[in-house]
Amino acid sequence: MAHLAPDKDKNIRWYLFAALLAVELLMSFSFLGYFHVEPISITIAYIPVLLAGALMGPVESTLLGTAFGLASMWKATASYVMAFDRLFSPFLSGSPWKSLLLSVGSRALFGLLIGLLYLPARNLRRPWLWLWLAVVSFFGRIIHSFLVYTALWLFFPETGYTPASALEDLVSPDGLAVGLISIVLVLAIWLIGHSATWQKFRLRLEAARRFQQRERYHVLSTVGIILVTLCSAVAVAIYFVHRMDTVLEEYGITLSDYVYSDLLHLQIQFLIGILSLTALVILFLLLNRWYTTYMDREAKLDPLTGIMNRGAFFFVCGKALRKYQPAGNVYRYFIMADLDSFKEINDSFGHPEGDYALTETVRLLRDIFGRDCLLGRVGGDELAILHAPVTREELEARLRRLQARLHNIRWADHSLSCSIGALPVPPQASVEDLYRDADALLYTAKSYGKDQYIIGQPVPSAR
Repeated sequence: MAHLAPDKDKNIRWYLFAALLAVELLMSFSFLGYFHVEPISITIAYIPVLLAGALMGPVESTLLGTAFGLASMWKATASYVMAFDRLFSPFLSGSPWKSLLLSVGSRALFGLLIGLLYLPARNLRRPWLWLWLAVVSFFGRIIHSFLVYTALWLFFPETGYTPASALEDLVSPDGLAVGLISIVLVLAIWLIGHSATWQKFRLRLEAARRFQQRERYHVLSTVGIILVTLCSAVAVAIYFVHRMDTVLEEYGITLSDYVYSDLLHLQIQFLIGILSLTALVILFLLLNRWYTTYMDREAKLDPLTGIMNRGAFFFVCGKALRKYQPAGNVYRYFIMADLDSFKEINDSFGHPEGDYALTETVRLLRDIFGRDCLLGRVGGDELAILHAPVTREELEARLRRLQARLHNIRWADHSLSCSIGALPVPPQASVEDLYRDADALLYTAKSYGKDQYIIGQPVPSAR
């Protein structure tokens, strides 16, 4: 999770960034980021920027800082805000570029500096790692205040703020409280991101995501959920504003354009907050679905070889053959392979060596037959393959290569071999019939002295 490798975990990085962005917007447009209970006033809306810098890098923290600044600028754009807050709005301050640099530029620079300050943590060892993370996290508020006050000093000196004003936050009770909160959150999430549990969970999510990419339904359903949610939220917001205007008119209260504009401004803030919360829920549901998909897929795999178990193989083969039609002399082949003298390997060299023989055979099958073939373990040492369409000559060449490479796996004076029965798949064939007939060819091959393969003849199509 923390400092993820850019290629290997690219998608997980995107989802993590999306989650932090949603949290940032949710905190900016709710009391979660601005807690005011006299005499305590705590601002923690910048903490997602700290997390982006610690967990990801300067680019992500800069983008989060920019989002933080844009949210602050939007809130300062309403006509009901105090005179000082209007300085953060390019539309109300009278100095658009200065306000833009104050509200957005200072927060983007804050994100960049935080991301750069967290970078040394990649190469530090404990306890210096924890100390560095704690120091940067604690002073995050001071750095943010320093940049904002510096921008005020440069662009709006009449406010009386200077860079030294940031030092007042350093010793204030509010500043100490926020600093401690920042340390706890960053260290806790850093530990979670580097835990073995998270790494295992992340790998499972990546495996499930790759598996689901083959199914268009998952992509379309996710896009559909996002569009429906967005449209519904916008519709509710528009409906609420209009109904509120109608209710006020019923009581004889007519809203001026300025008041109506401010209400709409508030409703947009509410809408962004709801959409951010919805985005977090969607991300959680996506992760949960991927994890469920992975666990369901794991239940269908043979734990030793990693290929499909008997039930899953028969089910997938049935789906693959449902609309299959041979073309000319090119056929799919249902293949049964059985390791020769497998019991002797287990008895003479031990079951670990028998497991090694099986896993090596599966590795060779994947290497020689390619990714387009379906592999399953249908018995102790019985392996089944549904081969992609090939000619008989191409199949024979691959079977000979498989046998030759199996001979290179040896124990003392014993080399590995297997017997094979291959059957061309006719139209509308059932998996059970193919399994039975290919298995019969397999045992015929064994009766010829093992280390043999037999390929059946195609069944003529009914006309």
